Amino acid sequence: MAKVLFINSGSIGHLNPTIAVCKELVARGEEVVYYIGDQYQDKLKDSGAEIRTFPSDEIIQRFTAYGSGNLFHVINGLLNTADVILPKVLEDIKHEHYDYLIYDSMFSCGRLIAQKLHIPTISSITSFAHTEETFEAALKYNAQALSETEMNDINDTFNHLQQHIQTTYDVEVNSRYEIMNNSGDFNIAYILEQFQIHPELFDSAYYRFVGPSIEQPQATEFMNQVDQTRPVIYISLGTVFNQNVNFFNKCLAALKDIDASVVVSIGKANNLADFDAVPDNILLKSYVPQTELLQHTALFLTHAGMNSTNEALLMGVPLLAFPQNADQPLVAQQIEYTNVGQQLNSETVTIEDLKAKVLEMLHNRATYQTHIKNLKETQTLDQPGYVTAVDQILAFRDQS
Repeated sequence: MAKVLFINSGSIGHLNPTIAVCKELVARGEEVVYYIGDQYQDKLKDSGAEIRTFPSDEIIQRFTAYGSGNLFHVINGLLNTADVILPKVLEDIKHEHYDYLIYDSMFSCGRLIAQKLHIPTISSITSFAHTEETFEAALKYNAQALSETEMNDINDTFNHLQQHIQTTYDVEVNSRYEIMNNSGDFNIAYILEQFQIHPELFDSAYYRFVGPSIEQPQATEFMNQVDQTRPVIYISLGTVFNQNVNFFNKCLAALKDIDASVVVSIGKANNLADFDAVPDNILLKSYVPQTELLQHTALFLTHAGMNSTNEALLMGVPLLAFPQNADQPLVAQQIEYTNVGQQLNSETVTIEDLKAKVLEMLHNRATYQTHIKNLKETQTLDQPGYVTAVDQILAFRDQS
C-alpha cells in the first residue's frame, strides 16, 4: 500500500472524472489524501479518501480577478490562486510522507508543489492534452484579440505574480505552459485517444488516453417520466455556464411540434418563471441523472463540456453542440472534426434552423453512431476508463 497525495482545486468538471479513480485507488489498497474546494467535498464523501479542503469562494475570486475572456487572463488567474493553495498544502503536509503525487493538470499548482516534495508525479488531464508547441499556438491565437496596451498589462501582471511566487515559496515558475498544463512524470487523460487533438504528438511512455472515467449509472425512477416510445432528445448546458434562458426558450419553440420526447436540464440557477410555456412533449428539470438518461437518448444538445461529451460518446449518442465558454469551443470543433456530431451558435441560431438541424440529425442518427463506434474501436475499451487509469497509475508507481 502506498500513500497518495491528490490535489485538485478546480471546478466540478475537473473533479468528476477523478471520483471513480479515487474510489478505485482506495479499493486497491492505496491511502489517498485528496484536496478539493470545500463546495465539492460531499462529492467525495463515499470515496474512502481523507478529504481536505480549500476555500472555494476565495479561489474563485482570485481566479477570476483578471477576467476570463482570454487565455492570458486565465493563466494570470491561476497564478493568483497560489497564495491560497501552496501555504495550505505545504503547512499541512510538512510532517507527512507521500509515495507519489497526483494533481489536476490545470488548477492545482501541481508542478510547484512537486518541486518541494521530490516524489513521482502524475498529471490528471480532464480536457485535451497539450504539447508546448500546441499550447504556444493557442497563446498566439489568443494574443490576436488583445491590444498592445492590454498585452503589456497582462505581461506586467504575470511578471509580478511570477516573481512573488518564486520569492515567497522558493519555487520556479518557468512558463505559461507549465502553469496551465502542469505536465507530470506521467500523464493520464480521460478521453478517447482518437478524440484527442493530434494524439500522435504524445509519447505513450508518458501519456495515456484511458477513455471516459465514468461509473456505471444506477437506474432510478426518472425514466418513468419520459415517453420512450419515440426518440428522446436531451438538452443541457452543464452546471457552470447554463444561465442562457434565451437558448432554452428557442429549444422549446423549435421542438414543440416534433415527434420526440424532449428532456431539458435547466440547472439550479435558472428560474422556471423566466421560461416560456412548456409544450406537452417537453420535460423541464433542474436536475437530470445524465448518464442514466443518455443510455436512452437519440440526440444530445449540449454545451460541449468535456465530461458531457465523454459520457455521450461512451453511450453512443450523437451530439449537437452549442459551446458557451472555457474549452467548449475546442471540444465542439473536435465533435465536428470526428463526425460524431455538429455545432451551432446558441446566440445566432434561429428557431427554424434549430428545428431543421435536429430533424436532420435524427434522420441521420445511424451515421453518427457509426462514426462514434469507429472512434471507440481504435482502442480497447473492455473496462471503464477509471479502471484503466488506476492500472496505469499503479504500474507507474511500481516502476518509479
